[in-house]
Amino acid sequence: MGACIALPALEIMSPLGARGAAATTKIPRRLGVFHKGNGIDPAGWEATGTETDFVLSKNLQPLQPFIKDIAVLSNVSNQKKGDHYGAMPLFMTGIQNRKPKKTFDQVIADQIGTTTQFKSFQLSADPVDVRSTSLNSLSYDEEGRPKPVERNAQFAFDRLFRGLGDASVREEMGSVLDAVREPTSVLMKRASHLDKDVISNYLDSVRDVELAIERQENNGAPRPHLDKVGKDVVQLDDFPSKMKTMMDLVALAFWTDATRVASCIMALESSRRIHDFLDLKADFHWSSHFNKNEKLAVEFNTANTWYIEQFGQAIARMKSLKEYDGSSVFDHSVLMFGSGLSHGGSHLAANLPLVLAGGSKSGLNTGRLLNYPEQPPYANCLLTLIQNFGVEQEQYSNSTGTLDRLLKG
Repeated sequence: MGACIALPALEIMSPLGARGAAATTKIPRRLGVFHKGNGIDPAGWEATGTETDFVLSKNLQPLQPFIKDIAVLSNVSNQKKGDHYGAMPLFMTGIQNRKPKKTFDQVIADQIGTTTQFKSFQLSADPVDVRSTSLNSLSYDEEGRPKPVERNAQFAFDRLFRGLGDASVREEMGSVLDAVREPTSVLMKRASHLDKDVISNYLDSVRDVELAIERQENNGAPRPHLDKVGKDVVQLDDFPSKMKTMMDLVALAFWTDATRVASCIMALESSRRIHDFLDLKADFHWSSHFNKNEKLAVEFNTANTWYIEQFGQAIARMKSLKEYDGSSVFDHSVLMFGSGLSHGGSHLAANLPLVLAGGSKSGLNTGRLLNYPEQPPYANCLLTLIQNFGVEQEQYSNSTGTLDRLLKG
């Protein structure tokens, strides 16, 4: 009836192939940031061994199938005392601060995200914690304003794969934006100082949508693989289903070039979720205070291992999605998992729990346990990643240099 053989990468396989532009098409490098709050139990987290011959801990065991694709970092961050309110800013800037400035992902987004529909896309699997903005957002712009976070998986799917990809939707959105522009500009002249800040932020959001429409209209080429993304990706039966959906959304957003920079809050700092699907009884934040409580320590480590397993599923999903040249989405991705606290119960911020993953085109030096006895600032790690994405920058936050051995020579 026929034979199946592997074909070499051909120009026609490119999203631009039919127009003869494939020769200049380059598959982009992407950044995915996955955050898990409440820190870890060092006894359950620390990998052991040498740089190239190491054993994963109980928490990290789900990554065993990907051990050649990861770099486990040890003893990075010389920040001593931390807290929940400043931990997410620390994770994204290197500084414990409740009012962070531009986060490292946005520095990278300014370099690689200017042609995609979304310069960056932010997701959260947890609901809003009303106590502080710094408990709810990972990404901040240069003005210190949090980037919008999508918590509704269905809305996120629609925005990524259904909205502005439709020309009629773009035309309708353009009309809506035209309608709000004039009255808000008039209102701006009469507003108080505080109201002007609110209106200004609103207009910035309007402008973000305008730019997204412009990029969609001017980008000549159709988005790759968009016709292969089905509605069945959204599964919301329970929290594990929602988490799987969030992991899939990041992978599919990269595959369809909706964005090249994405972040996902898997668990907020101070998250109170009860992981009953794992037969756990204590809420996540309470179990992080496991000092001298063996039962709580078991629950906390069980939950942390589950979150690592979800990160592993994100890796697996990206490996399964193939580019036009036969490589995978994962081959071109840099993925980071971690927390802005180390010891959850003691609120320590030194020696942060950090895992980086990436494929053959990521630039990362993987299959490594990278220990840094001198305990460099965590911002050194962030600067290393910034430079890995082609940003010509010698300083970020409180960095003192870059991390050796993290990137390929």
